Formats: sequence, structure tokens, C-alpha cells
Amino acid sequence: MTVKEHLILFLDYHLTHNLKFKTHDLQELSLRGEEKFGRRLGSTETYTRQFRYIKEDLYTINKLKSPNSNEAMWEIRSKND
Repeated sequence: MTVKEHLILFLDYHLTHNLKFKTHDLQELSLRGEEKFGRRLGSTETYTRQFRYIKEDLYTINKLKSPNSNEAMWEIRSKND
């Protein structure tokens, strides 16, 4: 499993269930990978960097204003929508 594959699983889940997510949710995948796969697939920065590449190529991802924080909130759509 790679960071990209792990991120795609996360994003596909949020797309299927029409869920929004925050930037820290992406970064927490680094720790979740350690629990799920027995090792860290990458650092929090690696997940954030890979997200930037994926959001340009595979999905339509919109940045939303988070009502209670300065942290970015994201909404995901299929590239075909």
C-alpha cells in the first residue's frame, strides 16, 4: 500500500458517503496507516503533498470555509460531475 493508494481509499469513502473532511483528517492518515498496516506509509507532510497532486488529477475537490476554525474544510466530487 502506498500513500497515494491510502489517500484514494479515504477520498473514495468520503465521495461515496458525501462527507466533507478537514486538512487534519488527511494528516491523521499517517498514524492510521501505522495502526492498519503496521508501519507508517509516509509523514503527515507526504499525505498533504500527495493530496495536492490527487486533487488536481483524479477528483474535483472544493475548499470550503470552516465555520468554527481557520482550518480548511474540503468537499469532494467525482471528476465527471
